[in-house]
Amino acid sequence: MSKEATGNSGAVGSAREDRGSACSPAVPLPARRSPSEHRPSQEVRGDAERRVVGGPPARREPEVRSLGIYPRIVTPGIETQNPDNQAPEPGMSSRPDWIRLSGPDSQKEWLMDLIWSRYGEYMSMSGAKHYEAGAMWPCGIMISWRKSSNGLLIDMQGQFLSSTPVDEFMNLTREIMMHGFHCTRIDLAVDHVGMDLNLYTNAVESCESGCLCKLRTHAPNPEYKADGTVTRRLLKIGQRGSPVCVRIYDKGLHTKLFPCGHWERFEVEFKDDKAPEVCMALVRAGDELPDLIWRYVIGAVDFRIKNGRSELDRRPRSGWWDEYVGHAVPILNKPIRKESGFESWCNHFRVTAGARLIQLSNILGMTPQQFFSQLIEGLEPSTTVVPATVDAKNYIQSFKDTPR
Repeated sequence: MSKEATGNSGAVGSAREDRGSACSPAVPLPARRSPSEHRPSQEVRGDAERRVVGGPPARREPEVRSLGIYPRIVTPGIETQNPDNQAPEPGMSSRPDWIRLSGPDSQKEWLMDLIWSRYGEYMSMSGAKHYEAGAMWPCGIMISWRKSSNGLLIDMQGQFLSSTPVDEFMNLTREIMMHGFHCTRIDLAVDHVGMDLNLYTNAVESCESGCLCKLRTHAPNPEYKADGTVTRRLLKIGQRGSPVCVRIYDKGLHTKLFPCGHWERFEVEFKDDKAPEVCMALVRAGDELPDLIWRYVIGAVDFRIKNGRSELDRRPRSGWWDEYVGHAVPILNKPIRKESGFESWCNHFRVTAGARLIQLSNILGMTPQQFFSQLIEGLEPSTTVVPATVDAKNYIQSFKDTPR
């Protein structure tokens, strides 16, 4: 099959934006925990939420931090390292579970060639939901485009991210961003295997006790057989369409591989203005990547005891949540000031071309200014009006109008 568009006879159906069992990612094999590492006891579950509410406003209570737990990045999972579907080793691991990048249609040929050269032929002409066409690779990469617009999308799905070395997919992400793409969605997953943390049960109890903070909605979605056997444990926190939403669920039940409670996943989805910030931080993280993912995940939501105070820092964490977070420092998802068109253009240039320009000028033995002067020699100024030019003109005008 050529890398150009072909029919989709015998190919898989169109990939959906919502990941179902058909495209569930491979399972990362978590690293084994040392017996000396702290393990939260089950006895703390729910006890903090049942404290007496009311009375005089509580004084500021110092929070005693537990040692907590620490994530590790681990590559390929059960499908490649454990073919007999035996239980993974007990422990904790963290990794990206979905990366979506959006860029200009002018890069379509380059992007198709890049993925084709590294991962071979695509298996079907199918794209993301609401996109007219695309190409899907067996490894779990999907490129989508619309005939009526200049938008181009690439999705690195959980299947690909769990079966590919971390350095490889992070370098791929970096290279694509250097060609004008920016992140529009990134999911981060933290897995707990055989740790008896009862994340789902504790989180549901805290939400129902009014301890949920930062995100405003929660929706438990369990499923049972007629005999009462649980077949799904899923808690959704926050709205799916918002910039940040959380899912806590039983991955063992979801994959039908393990009994209830053996394998739980804490997953956060970042979109809109949050996604570029998170993705850029991960690209630059290096060896700090596992810890950074963990801090972003625990920074997406909070559980605080209701004690009559409105300030979060004067409300102690729920007992199970305090044990879970430990000494880790969450990265808080504060509102981001919307950049002007001129600021966005400058930042886009720095990410996509600035660093490369400096690299090439060093190789050529020139200053960046000399190299840049040669690059633009003979070019005529563009005449199109874009947000960057409007903002730049407004900035100059406001500077002229400022009294001196």
